[in-house]
Amino acid sequence: MKRDKRAPAAMLTFLALALALAGCASAPQPKSKKKHPKEYFAESKYGVKASPRVTNVQGKPLPRGGGRNQTGKPYKVKGKWYYPKENKNYASRGRASWYGSAFHGRLTANGEIYDMTHLTAAHPTMPLPSYARVTNMYNGSSVIVRVNDRGPFERDRVIDLSQKAAEMLDYQHHGTADVKVEYVGRAPLDGQDDAYLMASYQPGNADPIGQPATGVMMAMNAPTPTPAGIAAMPVPQNSPFEVNPAYGDGEVPLLPANVPIPSRRPADSFGVANAANVRGLAGYASDRLAASAYAEERTYGSILTESAISDAWKRREAEEQREYVELGMFNTLEDVAKLEKALSHFARFTRTKIPTENGDVFELTAFAEKGNNDDLLRAAWKAGATDAFVVRAD
Repeated sequence: MKRDKRAPAAMLTFLALALALAGCASAPQPKSKKKHPKEYFAESKYGVKASPRVTNVQGKPLPRGGGRNQTGKPYKVKGKWYYPKENKNYASRGRASWYGSAFHGRLTANGEIYDMTHLTAAHPTMPLPSYARVTNMYNGSSVIVRVNDRGPFERDRVIDLSQKAAEMLDYQHHGTADVKVEYVGRAPLDGQDDAYLMASYQPGNADPIGQPATGVMMAMNAPTPTPAGIAAMPVPQNSPFEVNPAYGDGEVPLLPANVPIPSRRPADSFGVANAANVRGLAGYASDRLAASAYAEERTYGSILTESAISDAWKRREAEEQREYVELGMFNTLEDVAKLEKALSHFARFTRTKIPTENGDVFELTAFAEKGNNDDLLRAAWKAGATDAFVVRAD
């Protein structure tokens, strides 16, 4: 009787297959990779670091208030002098720009935190913080904003509004607008004025349904900044590096207790077709949007390509390198040297001698080399340059 030579081979094949199946049954199943949201920024893929300052764009509200009450001393930016003071009759007409996610979460000139979803603004000379009414001359819409930052410093621009304020005045899609700016009064430091500001909105071009006649004022239901709260604001102390005494640090005007009933504009006027259209706008707003295309994508929910995101972050890094901190004007080189020594760990400096009728003064600017401009700004305030502020890249 012949033995089947194929039997041992078949048996070995069967045993190998059984062992393989047993191994598969006992091996731990691979865990599915955690899916990142479409906003996820892979630093290894794009070759640049993600900025921590856009992490709150869709997150929790940023802190309100917390800044300083100040007016400041004269300063010079891009060859032009600015003289901060309180002018109760201030009214000016010019172009308004706006800024959004590129600066969301960063320090303002008086130490508050910029939130693009709040009704705030930057102005070259108004007291900080204060209120101003801004009117879009094209459509007649107006709203009161909280002025807590310095700028803009370009061409004929008179004020720089937050993204939310630009939406309210319906010029976000155009980048800039022809506006009238009117000073209203000082603002309390606590920053709890959202309801007051939203209720100050006045629609343009048409009488709102159910509204009283133009000029009739009615009390708003929401709380407003109280005279007691405004009077309790601390008086700012002069910096040891002082050229001239600060302007307008005297009596604080009382704000009106009543504001117009707010009226909602058609919802489609706030709509954004897509992020690409916004990035293509002309003016100051588009410059800032182009430098933070990824953060803008978070805001509007549009889809950007990987190359567009990478290019946007590289542009943003270049933009930050063009920013600098205006430290102020000083009477003596001793004051300049003292401040340079205090900040030498953070920055490099540029001195400029400026002749005046009362003798030479010295302008000092700083460029961050360690950390970022917000770190440099905090250090400058701590060192006594309390009027220092960041000059944003335009």
